[in-house]
Amino acid sequence: MIKAVIFDYGNVVSLAQTGDCAGEMEKMTGVPAAVFRSVYEKFRFEFDRGTIDGAEMYRQLLADAGYIELSRDTDLLKKIALMDMQSWRAFNPDVCDWALSLKKQGFKLGVLSNMPTEFLTYYEKEIPVFTAADFACFSCRVKMIKPEEGIYCACLDGLGIAADEGVFFDDVQENVDAGNKIGLHSFLWTGLEKAKRDLAALLQRQ
Repeated sequence: MIKAVIFDYGNVVSLAQTGDCAGEMEKMTGVPAAVFRSVYEKFRFEFDRGTIDGAEMYRQLLADAGYIELSRDTDLLKKIALMDMQSWRAFNPDVCDWALSLKKQGFKLGVLSNMPTEFLTYYEKEIPVFTAADFACFSCRVKMIKPEEGIYCACLDGLGIAADEGVFFDDVQENVDAGNKIGLHSFLWTGLEKAKRDLAALLQRQ
C-alpha cells in the first residue's frame, strides 16, 4: 500500500533556472559560460553534500580552469554563488498544489533532494512543499547525495515507511534507477501530467 509521495526539488518542484545564469556570470567575469556550466560535473556534488560552500565551489572551478586571479576575489565568488542560488528559487505552483493535494488525501509528503545549505538558508521557508513536508531529506543535512543508497534510506526512515510504500519522482534517470533498486517506486519526471498518470496507474495496481 502506498503511504507517501516523495519529490525531488530541482526541475521537479522548481521551475527551470530563471534565465541563463552562466551567461550572466560570463558577463560579470569574462569567463566563458561553458566554464560555469561545467561546475555541475566537476564540483557540485561536494557543495550539495554540504562539505563546501558556494564561494569555495566557484573558487575551485575558476582555479581549475586557470583563472587564478578571479579565484582569489572573495567578493566576486560570493556574488556568483548568490546568483546560482537565485536561479533555482522559482517553484512551480501547479506541482506544489498537486503535492499538497496528495497530503490532503492522506499520503505523507516527502522531499528527497540534492540541496546545498545556502539555498535552504535563503529560501527554505518560501517553498510550500518544503514547509508542508512530513519529512524533507536534504543532502547537505545528511551528508549524502543521490544516487547513494544511504540518502534514500534516510528519507524512508524519516517518513516512517518501507521502500515499497513510497513513490518517488526525480528528473535524473540515475536517481530513479537507484530508488527502484531498493524497492522504492520511482518514476522519471518529465512533467506534471505524466507524473499524475504514473501515480494513478501505480495506485490502480495496488
